[in-house]
Amino acid sequence: MVLVFTRDEGKISAGTHISEKSKGGAALAIRPFAHGRYTVVSKNADFLSISSAETVNAHFELGEDADRYAEASYALEFTDKSLPDGMCFPAVFDLLKEYLALLTSRKTGFRLLTISYMIKVMQELGVFPDTDSLSDSELLSGLNGDILTIIAFIADEPIERMKALKLEGRKEKDVFEILKAFAYRHLDLETMKSERLLAYGSKESEEYRNN
Repeated sequence: MVLVFTRDEGKISAGTHISEKSKGGAALAIRPFAHGRYTVVSKNADFLSISSAETVNAHFELGEDADRYAEASYALEFTDKSLPDGMCFPAVFDLLKEYLALLTSRKTGFRLLTISYMIKVMQELGVFPDTDSLSDSELLSGLNGDILTIIAFIADEPIERMKALKLEGRKEKDVFEILKAFAYRHLDLETMKSERLLAYGSKESEEYRNN
């Protein structure tokens, strides 16, 4: 079974005879992080099948770096768990494509992109407070002004703006934990499996843990 996030139909769960371990573009299209074109057929009312697939972008770089892989895995699971079944979210689909492209091209500081992506998804879902009322929301209750300013800036700016920016390690860590707690509470999420990947990885992950 393969879970595909589509622009016009939302999340689709479908069976396929295509093995991701086989050779060719079809196999690449069903691997994690891949952007592709899929032919989906309905064998009966309850079962969909992917009969063919074409790779648009395999995002190879995401699988070649431990930190990129961890961030991309978390973003995909966050997207899956946050979006209800049976509904389309074209704006989130476009955001995810942009996020993966930016993550692929960026050399360091991947977490800021993930933070921005999480905020943008919550904005699209209508659960993130307006920046004018951030200081009055439970999101930032009791937090210092620097954190408020950082979150407001990220929320107001497009995700593309984050591609060349960085946050100091401690502030980045604090912002991520605040947003994660807020998202889990308001989207009724539980701890996700991909979180364990965020604690491991290359030198950058080690520096992040030590800050």
